[in-house]
Amino acid sequence: MDLTPSEQDRLLLFTAGQLAQTRLTRGLKLNKPEAIALISNAVVEAARAGATHSQAIEAGQSSIKHSDLMPGIAPLLTGIAIEAVFDDGRRLVVINFPQSEISEDEYAGQVIRLENFQSSSTAKISKVRVKNESNIAISVTSHMHFLEINPKLKFNRELAYGMRANIPSGTHVDFPPNQIIEVELIPIQGDRILIGFAGIVDGALDAPGMREKAMQRIIEFGYLTGEPS
Repeated sequence: MDLTPSEQDRLLLFTAGQLAQTRLTRGLKLNKPEAIALISNAVVEAARAGATHSQAIEAGQSSIKHSDLMPGIAPLLTGIAIEAVFDDGRRLVVINFPQSEISEDEYAGQVIRLENFQSSSTAKISKVRVKNESNIAISVTSHMHFLEINPKLKFNRELAYGMRANIPSGTHVDFPPNQIIEVELIPIQGDRILIGFAGIVDGALDAPGMREKAMQRIIEFGYLTGEPS
C-alpha cells in the first residue's frame, strides 16, 4: 500500500486503539498511552462516520470510564488533541476527560491558560492577531505548526511559517467564535522537519522553496489569511 505519512499515523492510532480495547475487554485497567489511544481513535472514527465536532468530543469522553483506568491516570487525561477529518474538513478536537469522580488529592494537573503564562524562552517572538470566523470554538495545541491550524482562523499566515504558539508543552489556546485573540509565536526548533499536521509542509521547513510552496497550498486549500478586522 502506498500510504502518506498522515495515513500511516492514522493506521497506527487505529491499531493502538484496538489494542487498548482488547485489553479493556480482557478486564485490564488502562495506562495513559492506552487510554489516549482509545479516546483518540473514538474521536477519529466518530468524525469518519459523519459526526459533528461536538458529537466527536462526546464520543471521545464517553469511550472509557474512570473504572477502566489504572489509579492516578484520569487526572493526566486533559488537553488530548486529535486532528480528525470531518465532512467539512480537518478540525482539531481537544478532549478533557471528565474529572468529576476524582478527589482533590488525586487531581494534580490543569490546563494552563495563555494569559497566565510568561515565557522564559530567548527565541525570537512574533505576535499575530487571530479571529475565529467559524461558529464553534477552536483549540490549538502547543506544538501545532501555526501556519497549518484550522482554515477558519483568519490571521497573517505568512508570519506563522515555521512557528508555534508560545505556550507550555501539552497545553492549548482557545479561540471562541467571532473573537480576535492575540497570540505569541516562537520558531519551531529541533530538526524542523514536519510530517502530518494538515499536509501543507510535510517535509523540512528550511528546504529551498518550501515556504513559497506552503503559502501556495494555503491559498489553494482555501485557508483564511490576512489581518482580521
